[in-house]
Amino acid sequence: MFLAQAGSSLLQQIVFPIFLLWFVGLTLVLIRNDIEIIWKIATFFVFVFYFFQFFPELKEAYERLSKAYPAEILSWIYGLPRAFYFFLLFIWPITVIRMYYTASPAVANMTARTLVAATLVYWIFFLVYHQFSAPIDEFMKTKFIDYITMPSAGK
Repeated sequence: MFLAQAGSSLLQQIVFPIFLLWFVGLTLVLIRNDIEIIWKIATFFVFVFYFFQFFPELKEAYERLSKAYPAEILSWIYGLPRAFYFFLLFIWPITVIRMYYTASPAVANMTARTLVAATLVYWIFFLVYHQFSAPIDEFMKTKFIDYITMPSAGK
């Protein structure tokens, strides 16, 4: 499996960084002045709904992060490309239909350009990782872990 950690599901790997990113985006939406208050409230309640729905997974992810943050961050790095793959798989059919029904040719062309570029970037990273997986994994499990590990206060 591409960039997969053994024994953990994709949801367990990425739930914390996804919600962290979502929280930052929600905060930015809430402080933006030109969005109507009804949509701010709606986006807040959607976030709260999903937060409570995924609370057990979030709690587990937070506990893993606080116990062994280097391993958890490494798990995020390995899990996010897998999630991006499934995102592309899901978004392509929807986007193609949206491109057909959009009234603006400029929007259709920009959408196609953006999605094709994102897909090409993903597959280039996939091929590079596939070609050099052993040295990349070795680097991530040694040098990268050493780099992100904070020294203890007693040393």
